[in-house]
Amino acid sequence: MLKQAESINGLNELNVLKQEAQKLQGKGLPYMMASVVIWSLICLLNCMNLSVIWVNQFTFMTTCLLLPLAWIFSKLIGADIFRKTSNPISKLAFLCTMNQNLYLLIVMWACSKAPEAMIMLFAIVFGAHLLPFSWAYDNKAYVVIPIMETIGALGLGCIFGNRIMTIFMIIMQLVLCIILYVDVRKANWKIESRN
Repeated sequence: MLKQAESINGLNELNVLKQEAQKLQGKGLPYMMASVVIWSLICLLNCMNLSVIWVNQFTFMTTCLLLPLAWIFSKLIGADIFRKTSNPISKLAFLCTMNQNLYLLIVMWACSKAPEAMIMLFAIVFGAHLLPFSWAYDNKAYVVIPIMETIGALGLGCIFGNRIMTIFMIIMQLVLCIILYVDVRKANWKIESRN
């Protein structure tokens, strides 16, 4: 009985930490909003009359916009993604975001070995890295959208090429942003109604 009570207390403490992190991070919405801009730029690059090598190089450059754009979007929605905190869930969520940078090594390898497939691999890595956020942010959209993006990027990239695939990524990220925005607004409403 005592162990069960301790277990329930531990779960309650974990849920409190998760809720604090979700509020602070805006459930990842600033990063997803930034990704819409980045995928739009990648799509634009694929519509230009540039060689594959230049498109790939400029695509890598667009990733530098992630943190500045996420910071701007976090200010717009009232999140504080760079606030120093001792909350381990916030640190875990940030680590999951930075995790994608390690996977970019695979994409860089593809850039030299299979340049035509580089953007498709980038999309697959991007989609797949979102999956752990389903636990951190308690949102099933972080399960469904990454699976759809990963499979969709592979299928559409192989069949129709990068233009259609990047449009698909933009649409999927917009859907995720809308779902997260509604979730964040609902969570803020619950907090305000308690006060």
